[in-house]
Amino acid sequence: MASKLEKAAEIYRSLGYEETDFDDILNLGIGSKEEQKEAREGLKSGDWTEIKQLSSNTYGFVSVVDVVNLEKLAIFAIRVGVDAKRAANILRRSSEVALKAIKERGETFAMNFIQAACASNRRIWEHSLSVLGMLALKLVHEMNLEIPESVEYMKDWAAVAAILLTSKRKDYNFDEKFVIEKSEILRRFNEHIEAGVALNVPATGPFSDILIWGVQNNLIAKDTAMEQVFYGLSIAQRPGDRKEYVNVLEQIGVTDEEIKSRVETIIPLLGLGETAILERFAPVLIESVTEDWLYTILISCSSAKVKKIKKLILKSVLKREKPESVKEY
Repeated sequence: MASKLEKAAEIYRSLGYEETDFDDILNLGIGSKEEQKEAREGLKSGDWTEIKQLSSNTYGFVSVVDVVNLEKLAIFAIRVGVDAKRAANILRRSSEVALKAIKERGETFAMNFIQAACASNRRIWEHSLSVLGMLALKLVHEMNLEIPESVEYMKDWAAVAAILLTSKRKDYNFDEKFVIEKSEILRRFNEHIEAGVALNVPATGPFSDILIWGVQNNLIAKDTAMEQVFYGLSIAQRPGDRKEYVNVLEQIGVTDEEIKSRVETIIPLLGLGETAILERFAPVLIESVTEDWLYTILISCSSAKVKKIKKLILKSVLKREKPESVKEY
């Protein structure tokens, strides 16, 4: 008795998908309501490949269904109604055909697909473009979807933006025939930066470089960027991200006055005892704040662990204007 998958494959073949060029398969039908239901049932779960011995010394993945192009079968599965998570699991690459097939399923399906497709286990390294990342970006921009609340999507956006907008081409690992237009990245640039900061996207990747680029190229006002970076600094969970945000502040030209104006925001950060934060902020605040703030700041700075920073803090204290009377003291 034929399995559900084999029955689905029979319907797929009967509709002409196997002999039709991949770029033309969206012109084909998807069968009757009954055929769609049967095909969907066979394609909605289960593995399509298995590991087998190919020769005496090699093993590899082979299809569990004979005479079927799995890439075409994935598009057929999307068209007959498998869910978004399944679609993300069976698609092997981004393509114009996949883009159109997903768009036909509507906005909700597209958003759910993006959440499932942008995944850390589908990247070559931590900050590179994921396998379906370009497809996700095109869906968001061409369908004018809301920015997904997904760190993984934002990592894909940052990887692509870094390639298209800057000279850094380290992550050049996508198909040149399927690339989002630079103008589309620029059209929704500010939205993505704002979302990325709010989502606490790792600053150690290309995201921070793109933020700096946005300020340098007048896409983001310096004051706006400053607010975003200080917010990102306050919610960052990793020391490396906080260190990188301090570097971003330097690159976009933070002034001592801007640091002084954010004393309440900075005090909790000083208490973390991290060198980059203490080295940039502590001297400015210690040397300039009123007595009302000084002791709170010094208590926070007592968390310093590095000898160099401890000396820096002491020198800053000694630079303060000495009281001229006991009463003043």
